[in-house]
Amino acid sequence: MNSPYRTLPPLTALVGFEAAARHGSFSRAAEELNVTQSAISHQVRALEDHLGQPLFRRVGRRIELTDAGFDLQQTAHDALETVRHGVRRLNAYTKPGSVILMMPPALAQGWFLPRLAQLRADLPQVEPWLHTTDETWIPEEAEIDIVISRDPWQDEGTITRTLMPDRLWPLAAPEVAAALPDFPENERLDGATLLHDEGLDDWQKWFAAVNSARHEVSSGLNFSDPGMMLQAATLGHGVCLGSEVLAGALLERGDLVRAAATPLVSSSAFHMSAWKRTFSRLAVRQTWQWLCDQCPQG
Repeated sequence: MNSPYRTLPPLTALVGFEAAARHGSFSRAAEELNVTQSAISHQVRALEDHLGQPLFRRVGRRIELTDAGFDLQQTAHDALETVRHGVRRLNAYTKPGSVILMMPPALAQGWFLPRLAQLRADLPQVEPWLHTTDETWIPEEAEIDIVISRDPWQDEGTITRTLMPDRLWPLAAPEVAAALPDFPENERLDGATLLHDEGLDDWQKWFAAVNSARHEVSSGLNFSDPGMMLQAATLGHGVCLGSEVLAGALLERGDLVRAAATPLVSSSAFHMSAWKRTFSRLAVRQTWQWLCDQCPQG
């Protein structure tokens, strides 16, 4: 099988060319790369031979890029920057205190970030790296240490524990809640504009739980992201059935208030999972225990 990379030039020659093109000088490129000027000249010549066309014009003691050289300069710069950035990202995997946490964006914003300062104070040797996604499972070879999600893992070789249960409350901006009629709870939200996410625990279940006579519960605004739904509620767009975990910071700041006194116990708690191999690292074990301590009811 032919390799797709067989036509690529040597990386060293590309590095030497990019530096010479950027500086407009072989000698300055040599200084930057800590090699001799003849080494840069040799690398550029090797690259030109590989490509079958000149990249520089030698004008006396100066060098000027050819049209092909101008074209290749931008390509080389972008490609080398991509590689450099990717290599720099790998540093996080080798830092002794690095712990990569994966969780949904809404959970990160509403629950984890408000606790980040305390985590840094309690575990100064730990350097958390937060990866937000709505994915709930990662393969063993992925460079993720701890995952918090709605779904517990059942795979062999994993550790999973329930981190915290959740309850869903009718939540609204203070001015929206204040404008609701002073009716009994099973009637108070009958005329309210409802906000919806895609969770299984929905407004239909809540209205049934409080014995409301409201039959039409699907109108209003819909959101695939529960965090976005909570944000819409803070802006006064209606009443949402929101997670008290995800809305924790908003409730504490007063951006949202409870618009009714009865919660709906969520059928989906938050779970914390990890592959057992990650526990060979002290920083991961310490972070796992710290997260458990934040949720003693889990």
